[in-house]
Amino acid sequence: MTLGPTGYDAKGTSVKLQDGLIRLTAPNPSPMTYRGTNTYILGKKELVIIDPGPNSKSHLHNLIETIPPKSKVTHILITHSHLDHSELAPDLSRILDAPTFAFGKALDGQSKQMNNIVKMGLKYEPIGVDHSFKPDYFLKDQEKLVSSEWEIIAHHTPGHLSNHICYQYFDYLFTGDHIMDWSTSVISPPEGDISQFMNSCEKLCKHNWKKFYPGHGFPVESPNKRLMELMHHRMTREAEIINILRETEATISQITKSVYSDIDKNLITVASRNVKAHLIDLIIKKQVQVDDISSDNALFSLI
Repeated sequence: MTLGPTGYDAKGTSVKLQDGLIRLTAPNPSPMTYRGTNTYILGKKELVIIDPGPNSKSHLHNLIETIPPKSKVTHILITHSHLDHSELAPDLSRILDAPTFAFGKALDGQSKQMNNIVKMGLKYEPIGVDHSFKPDYFLKDQEKLVSSEWEIIAHHTPGHLSNHICYQYFDYLFTGDHIMDWSTSVISPPEGDISQFMNSCEKLCKHNWKKFYPGHGFPVESPNKRLMELMHHRMTREAEIINILRETEATISQITKSVYSDIDKNLITVASRNVKAHLIDLIIKKQVQVDDISSDNALFSLI
């Protein structure tokens, strides 16, 4: 095992996280993906691969080379249909002759309330969404996958994306992009949904987790504490937006500049998506109204 200067895997190397669990990080670092997308290999003889990652030849090569000898990949699990998590799945499935599992296609699991917002004119923003991915098997919430070595429980956790699933292994949870330590989850409506995100967090809070293994970054060592932090962060952000609208009607851009006054300019677009997510959620809650939901320059105001 080779570690980089910060204790993270060096490019193209694997890290043993615990007995029977290996992490391999794809070479796709960015402000959105941190050091890259984490692919996990669980098991010893009967293996599960969680989140194959982006369509990268080097990552595919490293992943196949990392698979222990005399073992068989029986399941390929995808947390959600963003390209950096699911794009490699079809090729990997074909090469390893292993089926893919997910909640469904990218927009499966979208709420009725968000569907209604789309009918009002809210445009889809398919940046990074893998609309071509369709799993071999569609998982249900709380469905179990079992082998002689492991048992995995699927938890449907929409919010970041409507088909997002977290995978439970004992008291450990593979959280995809739902929960990370280095960043909050980006929520971009209508593909993402703040209310669904909060409900998913509340659902996970009912379990006393030992550790989270996220789609990007280091393991989350205090998982239940992190869940509470993220829920508090979202509630605080909502309150900030409401306070701005108490003073005046405003556009997404104006609210973003006020709320994220000290943010890196390279992340302002991402920040505006989160602001938009809160505003759409407040429309669903009948606390906010908008003059033209299809316009980027729409004016939002309190009801």
